[in-house]
Amino acid sequence: MTGWKTRQIAIKALCAFENDKKLREHLEPLIKEFKPVDRAFIRELVSGTVRYLKLLDFCIEKATGKKLKRQLCAVRNALRLVAYQLMFTGVPEYAAINETVEAVKRLAGRKPAGFVNAVSRRLIGFDCKKKVGRIKDFYKRISTLYSFETWMVKRWHRFYGDELLPLLDSLNKVAPLFVRVNLLKTTAEELLKLFQENGIEVEPHPFIPHMVRVKGRVVVEELPGFKEGLFYVQDPASYMAAYLLNPKPGELILDVGAAPGGKTTAIASLTKDRARVVAVDVSRERMELLKLNCRRLGIENVEPIITDIRRDDSFREKFHRSFDRILIDAPCSATGVIRRHPEGKWNKSMELIRHNQRIQRELLLSAKDLLKPGGVIVYSVCSLEKEEGEENRKFAKKMGFKTAEFEKIPEPLKERARGGELRLFPHRDNTDGFYYAAFRV
Repeated sequence: MTGWKTRQIAIKALCAFENDKKLREHLEPLIKEFKPVDRAFIRELVSGTVRYLKLLDFCIEKATGKKLKRQLCAVRNALRLVAYQLMFTGVPEYAAINETVEAVKRLAGRKPAGFVNAVSRRLIGFDCKKKVGRIKDFYKRISTLYSFETWMVKRWHRFYGDELLPLLDSLNKVAPLFVRVNLLKTTAEELLKLFQENGIEVEPHPFIPHMVRVKGRVVVEELPGFKEGLFYVQDPASYMAAYLLNPKPGELILDVGAAPGGKTTAIASLTKDRARVVAVDVSRERMELLKLNCRRLGIENVEPIITDIRRDDSFREKFHRSFDRILIDAPCSATGVIRRHPEGKWNKSMELIRHNQRIQRELLLSAKDLLKPGGVIVYSVCSLEKEEGEENRKFAKKMGFKTAEFEKIPEPLKERARGGELRLFPHRDNTDGFYYAAFRV
């Protein structure tokens, strides 16, 4: 694809992002007809620009003396795009500027394009980090350098102390690609061999079973074994929720917040599809994805139900004290997956965290009477927020839940998981940020 076209699409996506702070919903429809290599390049440009938005804006305004808010949307995001390319990619300076300027010319005309060209050249060689280093306030300096909201940085410093900077740095790194072996159809050894025979560089996860890291740039749908359902793309931390549940063949298992099916299909894989899994979710669209994933992976013993267990009296009556195990993958702020979804830096709030906490607690209470005596509930969230993790564990104990030790856990995590709760972090574990807690009633 012509270079200016990729920048034009990127600018359009960034302008749409400004309106609602959503990214994938705007970007994917714009690039679906392009070749995989072009799609990957545009995703990198857009995701990278969003990831470093605060830092880019700071540098542009310091280098040029121009307030970005006063510029046309296409101009503002073109300058961000240029700054990102110059600061964080190996794109040659002439290509980064010239192709972006051409895109602006076609989007907004010659005069705005000339302005972008002039301003962009001031960014060449600009020492942004030196300027950031002059910000006196610690939190403003760190939040600018790592490009996060200041209120988030303050919270995480309070929560995690000296781990703050490694945590921020890890959330800015592109997440590695892991796939989970579908144990219904193959083994980790066989899948590794298949990939290696096809020239794909892979390695097993060092301590989480059934996980394989795929290195380099690949198109997932074109990997050998994808169409045959030999694997499912999943972060190790997401898989751990199902693994910690320790599901067994013959059991009746409830997966709450199941769509699009990563944890549901992991439960089915671990039980060799010999457990009955009731998968509930409120989203009809995402539930269709769950059904598609089950078909591709050859899973038959999953019963998808579109419902909200907090509101569905008939569901709670039908399954009263019926489930051997319940996995609650609760809706959350998703601050633990910011490295995958950089737009998450800019669409969070304390109101969202408190709203999610109410839903999470309602789900826990709704699940309480669905569990068999002696059964186990595993609660999980892809969140770094203690309101959505540790505080909910305290709430559950006050409501009569009993804490439980995880029945099965990888050896390197055993010490950290004592007491039936665990956190995984990108900077410690090279996984998404997750919290897990186990309960009995």
